[in-house]
Amino acid sequence: MSERAMPAHELPLRRATLALLPLYPVLAIAGAVTHRAALSLAALLLLLTLWMLPRLVAGTPRAWVGWGAAVLVAVGLASIGLTDRLLDAVPLLILAGLALWFGSSLRAGREPRVARFIRVLEGEAQLAQPGVARYARGVTVFWTALLALQALILAALLLRGLFDAGDLPRWALAYQHVGGYLLIPLAFALEYAFRRWHLRHVQHPGLHAQALQMMQRWPQLLHGTDRHR
Repeated sequence: MSERAMPAHELPLRRATLALLPLYPVLAIAGAVTHRAALSLAALLLLLTLWMLPRLVAGTPRAWVGWGAAVLVAVGLASIGLTDRLLDAVPLLILAGLALWFGSSLRAGREPRVARFIRVLEGEAQLAQPGVARYARGVTVFWTALLALQALILAALLLRGLFDAGDLPRWALAYQHVGGYLLIPLAFALEYAFRRWHLRHVQHPGLHAQALQMMQRWPQLLHGTDRHR
């Protein structure tokens, strides 16, 4: 789906989210380095608002109640000096959740997550190509392991911050809020290059086109809706 094909109300929201999201790591790291709770609180509220923005703009009462309650909790945590710790846990929770999401699809009788991606984005015929289904399972294992390892690293950094009297080095703060996320597109690009070589008998979409298609069809990937059916 191109930008022109999107519903009129979705395009401004997507642009606003993409424009504001880079402020999150800037505020988070600045708050941790300067020990200013207001900056850490702003980073937390920005992330919360961007996550809930489509439902808030739609005027969903439950979303506004949930957002208001979350703001009160965040302000309460800031008043007792816990905002930084909560903010440090956000990347850990995201990566651990993604690792569980990928790993849960490896159980017997389940479709591996990457196989679902191929089926939804490229169709059953692509998944039926020789070696593709097996490769998809292997890549699902790869993403599960990588994300779990990232979560463990962030957990170690978080525990060090909780029990060590000294502050984390700036590189560790940057890794918590930026590095852990940057590794994902890097791994995606490297896996794509390996896939082009390993499955060279299969036609592949371009890397940019594939990444864009995944972002545009994320709801279908989450729920397994297949446009080819």
